[in-house]
Amino acid sequence: MCVKECVLGMDIGGTNFRMGLVDRSLRAEQVMVYSSQSVYDTGNTVDKFALYIRNYIEKYGAGYDILSIAIGCPSVVDGERRRLFSSTNFPGLENIDLVGELEKRLPYPVMIDHDAYYLLAYDIRKHGLTDKGAVIGCYFGTGLGSAMYIDGRPYIGRNGTACELGHLPIPFNDYLCSCGNRGCIEMFSCGKALERIGQERYPDIFIGELFTRHGDSEPLRQFVEYMSIAVAAAVNIIDPHCVFVGGGIPSMKNFPWQYFLEKVISHTRKPYPAENLDIRFSENSSEKGIIGAAIRAFEYIPHKT
Repeated sequence: MCVKECVLGMDIGGTNFRMGLVDRSLRAEQVMVYSSQSVYDTGNTVDKFALYIRNYIEKYGAGYDILSIAIGCPSVVDGERRRLFSSTNFPGLENIDLVGELEKRLPYPVMIDHDAYYLLAYDIRKHGLTDKGAVIGCYFGTGLGSAMYIDGRPYIGRNGTACELGHLPIPFNDYLCSCGNRGCIEMFSCGKALERIGQERYPDIFIGELFTRHGDSEPLRQFVEYMSIAVAAAVNIIDPHCVFVGGGIPSMKNFPWQYFLEKVISHTRKPYPAENLDIRFSENSSEKGIIGAAIRAFEYIPHKT
């Protein structure tokens, strides 16, 4: 039987997490989705993750040579890409050496990163931008995950905590962010804010229908403008070659993409970079975080001879 070299990619989100086996052609197979709550409600998140991984490999790993496990986390990650400083939307993943703890429990090398860096690795590869200077990704979901690559390499900053656009401060308000600060822009531009708008203004409307039913209303227009402010801030600082915008919110039915683009331009410095800005939609594929994790992992894994 031919054995495929592969990476076990994982994409952890606040609602679900996914696992899949990705070969060197970057094809994802055996992609499975699990409830995140089933992990963090146990009181021992690392043990539960290790159990899920072992069970997954026992069930789906036959015929694969698993070279590494690569995990995208909704977390602030240290500069060594081993320790999670905080995971504001995932209990049990705070101040922990996740690489070390999982490698104690599993017979595979483990690598981790902020999930946005894996999403952006996927987008860069798909669009052929691996050598195109600075590229930024902004992914709006439960929170705002953002990342930057320069000449095909991730830029993570001095402490590993670069590109935390979701925590740009919006003054003169009292909303407490899950990071502990008050007034972070993701409290106005991401899933929690959209839920708040729905509960306060449109309690009888399913959240997935908000843009369809009330996309022109002032609360939702303001919500989208806050999204645009976060993106424009990154553009004004970095002057990137390209910006990807994606995540669950821009993928919602009847999301006002044109209005969002207009507001990004309105908040971007004139004449440049506003007049030469390349913003691309990043489709909300269930496999992209898994494949992005494998892209990064294969960069460190030599071919076997």
